[in-house]
Amino acid sequence: MNIWPLPRITFRELSTVRESRPTALITDPATWATIKRVIELPVAIQAEPPNADSDYLDSLGKDLPSEIGVVYAVGNGHVIDAAKRIGGLGKRPVVIVPTAFCDDNPITWTASVHTKDGFKNVETGPAEEVIIDWDVVTDSPAYIRGAGIVDMLSIVTALLDWRYASQKNMTTPDTRLSGWGMTVAASLASQAIKNAAAIGQGKPEALRGLLDLMCMSVQLDNQLGHRRASQGTEHIFADHVKVDPGVSHAERVAAGILYASALHNQDVTPLKDALQKAGVRLDQLKAVDIRSAANTLPDYARSNNLPYTILNDQVGKENVANVLSKSTLLSASQTT
Repeated sequence: MNIWPLPRITFRELSTVRESRPTALITDPATWATIKRVIELPVAIQAEPPNADSDYLDSLGKDLPSEIGVVYAVGNGHVIDAAKRIGGLGKRPVVIVPTAFCDDNPITWTASVHTKDGFKNVETGPAEEVIIDWDVVTDSPAYIRGAGIVDMLSIVTALLDWRYASQKNMTTPDTRLSGWGMTVAASLASQAIKNAAAIGQGKPEALRGLLDLMCMSVQLDNQLGHRRASQGTEHIFADHVKVDPGVSHAERVAAGILYASALHNQDVTPLKDALQKAGVRLDQLKAVDIRSAANTLPDYARSNNLPYTILNDQVGKENVANVLSKSTLLSASQTT
């Protein structure tokens, strides 16, 4: 078991960055059009992958030119996953420049890559550095600026799944239930709920607080050696559901949180209220895709040998319809 560290996090204006190593830049066109005005990088090669396709990223990482000294990710979401995967395969340090707090991706030691069967997490090791320019973050659109709260609220449903697996004697020796771990994780989620409105308003102190909470959550996962305290049914749903290209990780997981909460027969109102206050969009997934994912989710979880959750015991389309209704993801007329 490895206990991974967090990357070094620095707070500075991008105009002060002085990079001397030949750089492989991973970004997206819209982000780079804005950020290139304020940061100077010795870019030797540049890629703008449309997604985190595993085969494509593997080819880039294995063929990384020998003169490249560092991989920079400028942007969010799949851009960060791509840079971590390429840097990991090419054995180069990675520097991440996020433009919003969309998720905990910049500070984790894995990358989520897309395969023909969905998404999978691959080990990359943490980035060398994460550079945060507060002016850039606070200027981001409200619906992505603090969307990282989703990865904090997913703790709520992940803990329900972890406890459920333990009660069924379906945890592994490495993932047995940890009382102290659950207590720490629950307190982080509780604090995120309290700060949801301020995060949605883009208040700098609230965004810094969100970053602190995400760091604590990721470090807790690092100490435990697994992600059962932060990922469960909601992330399985997010990885499985089919979405349009513009739908973000946070928006997929947010829908998964509501579905998982309903599946555990919990009142979804507190979590939904926190998500909405934080500015997370809950209307980006199509009804047909939500229904399709819900109906096939148990088979997806079992066939991919994913960690044991309540999905392993879910059967029957009637049950799915009831859960969808309780989740509020669909209107009553859309659940059948």
